[in-house]
Amino acid sequence: MNRYFLLLGLLAAFALGKHAKCNMHEDYPPTANKIPSGENKTVEWFTLNLDAAPEDRWTELVKPRKDGIANLIGTVTALLKKIVGDEKFQHLMSILDLFIDKEFEAWPHDYGREVDGISKATGISKTELFILQMAYEVWGLCTSMVVQDSNGEIWHGRNLDFGLFPAFDFKNMEFKLTEALRPLVVSVDVQRGGKTLYYSTTFAGFAGVITGMRKGAFSISVDTRFDNKFDIGLIKWILGDRSKAELTFTIRSVLEDPAMTSYSKAYSYLKNVTMIGPSYIIIGGMDKGEGAIISKDQKTINVLDLNDQLKNGTFYVLETNYDNWKKAPFFDDRRNPAKACLDQMGSNGVNGFSGVFNTLNGKPNLNKLTTYTTLMSVKTGKYEAYRQYCEGICSFW
Repeated sequence: MNRYFLLLGLLAAFALGKHAKCNMHEDYPPTANKIPSGENKTVEWFTLNLDAAPEDRWTELVKPRKDGIANLIGTVTALLKKIVGDEKFQHLMSILDLFIDKEFEAWPHDYGREVDGISKATGISKTELFILQMAYEVWGLCTSMVVQDSNGEIWHGRNLDFGLFPAFDFKNMEFKLTEALRPLVVSVDVQRGGKTLYYSTTFAGFAGVITGMRKGAFSISVDTRFDNKFDIGLIKWILGDRSKAELTFTIRSVLEDPAMTSYSKAYSYLKNVTMIGPSYIIIGGMDKGEGAIISKDQKTINVLDLNDQLKNGTFYVLETNYDNWKKAPFFDDRRNPAKACLDQMGSNGVNGFSGVFNTLNGKPNLNKLTTYTTLMSVKTGKYEAYRQYCEGICSFW
C-alpha cells in the first residue's frame, strides 16, 4: 500500500515539471457542453424544500440516481475491504447495523431522517449511506480561494478533488471513485417558505455540505486537513461522544441557521466551534477584506485573514490541503502554481469569476481527482458549478 502511494506521489511530483509555474487554462465560461466522460459540463440544479417532511426532501433527486449512488457506495466499500480486509469490514458493518437507527437519531436537526428517506427511496441500506456521509471526514483533496479584486469585490472559488483510494481505472486513466462521483454532482437551491436560503454543490445521496453560499451573508468551502491521529475523533463521535461537532453537518447548520445573517457571525462561530477532527474552513463575505482560512486541529490553531493579506500586498487567501504557514510538500504542490497564476493576474485582472475559474482550471489544481469547480459571489448572489475532467498529461492529484 505504501509503495502504491509513493509511486503515485512521485509521478504526481514530476508529471508537470516545475511546480511554481502558472499553468492557467483560460476557458471561462466553459466552452464544452459535456466532459469527456459524457456528463454535462454545467452542473444541474435541484430544489431542496426544507418545509417538506425530512424523509421526502431528497426523493426526487436520488430515486432516478439510485444506481449511480449504489455504484458509488459499492466502489467505496470495495476499497475499504481492500484496506481493512473483507472479514473485518463485514464485522464492522454488522456492528453498525445494530446501532444505525440510534446513530441517525443523534444527528443534528433532522438530517438523520433525511438519510433514512434516501435509504427508502433508493433501496440502499442505512449503514451503507452512513459510510457515504462520513467519507469527507476521512479523505479529500481540494483547492479553495477567496479573492478581492481591484474594486473591492469578493470572489470565492473551489475545486473539489475526491477519490484517492487504491483503485485506479487504467483503461480510462481515472480513479474509480472519482468516476463514480462525477455523474452525481448537483447544485442545490435550498429553500424555506418558498424562498432561497442558500446554495450548495454536493453529491446525490449526501446530506452534509462542503460547499455553500448564503447570498448577502457568507460563502464556505471546506478542505481536508491531515493529521496523525487516525480519525480518533470521528470514531468517538460514531460511538456516541457528541461533545464535538461533525464538519459537514456543522457547515450545513450554519448555512441554515436564521441567526447567521453575516460573515462576521459565521466566522466567529466557525472559529470557536470544536470539531471532531482536523479541517480547513474557507469563508468569504460580501465586503472588502471579508475572507479567511480557519485551520483546525479540533480547535482553531491558525487563521489566515484576507485583511492581513491585503496589508501585506496580497489580494487573496488560498488553501489546498496543507498548513499554509508551512512549505507545500514536493509530492503535492498545488499551492504555488495557483499563487503564481493569481500573482501574474493581479487584482486588476480578476474579472469576476473569470480569473478565479481560469486559475482553478489550470494544472495541477485541475487534476485526475477533480470532480467540480464552484464559483460564488456573496454580494451578487451569483453561484455557478461545473464538472471537471483533466485531459492530457495530468497530475494524479
